[in-house]
Amino acid sequence: MHIVFCADRRVLPGLHVAAYSLVDRFDSSSDQPIITVFSDALDDDDIALLDQTLARANNPYSLHLHRIDSSKFSDFPPLNGSWATYYRLYAAQTMEVDRFLYVDADTLCDVDVSELRCMDMADKPAAWVPEAPLKEAVDYEVAEQLKGNSDDVYFNAGVILINTLPWRKQQISERAMDYIAKKRPIFHDQSALNVLLYDQALKLDSKFNCMSNMRKNWPFIKHTYGKNNRLIHFLDYPKPWDLSAEWVHPQYELWRTVLNKTALQDFRSWHQTAARKLPNSKKAWHGYQKSIKDRLLFSFYRRSWLTNVKGI
Repeated sequence: MHIVFCADRRVLPGLHVAAYSLVDRFDSSSDQPIITVFSDALDDDDIALLDQTLARANNPYSLHLHRIDSSKFSDFPPLNGSWATYYRLYAAQTMEVDRFLYVDADTLCDVDVSELRCMDMADKPAAWVPEAPLKEAVDYEVAEQLKGNSDDVYFNAGVILINTLPWRKQQISERAMDYIAKKRPIFHDQSALNVLLYDQALKLDSKFNCMSNMRKNWPFIKHTYGKNNRLIHFLDYPKPWDLSAEWVHPQYELWRTVLNKTALQDFRSWHQTAARKLPNSKKAWHGYQKSIKDRLLFSFYRRSWLTNVKGI
């Protein structure tokens, strides 16, 4: 089964956790994960270190680096100073496979994704997980543009199962890049894909993209690693590797459990690495403020000291 990550050096700790956990939880009895990392910044040494991490999972896998020229996307609005989010569009154009699973680096895979290799996708170009009812989506521009029915949903692009033949037949990548160039949407290629895949995509089970910033998902992610049965997506700020996340991220303890199994087990957020950065936007500061509150609430909730939490 082919897995794609898109990354630069700022997300390396997250990439190690995401890739290790995916390989570790993968049922390799009849297949193995074939991981390709699309990047403009990682080098052979970075991949060699990631290879050391994956070898610790004691599960068969293969790992490849696909270098990409970021100038292809330099006219697009960057996301946190990076164009890596757009590389999945390039991957869908160039991967010589029938299908692949794209996974964000800010994830922890505590579920076996191997069942997706046999999912019947018919002629649908993609399958992904709903984030919210369309009319309640924070991506208000797309919600206004689509003006969908009451049962329509807005999807999160952190995990996408891509069916390459119909994807290319419908020119999803090319049309998405054209949309981004013209609209410069607030949620980048996620906005574009929600427009282009409207009524054209399948829904994945929510366990394949469990968004940790939503308190309604806390009952599913309060367990120790190996017992959550969810692919956990750490949305918003801070990420578990961001500066001071050790003290403010609600699920840092879970994420740290997996990081300790990797070749980056000595990483700390205050180390002088590309991953170290202060929040540099109003949205980021608001994320830290919410995270501090949720850290306390989640800690109490996980220990059953608190059962009545708003949103659950």
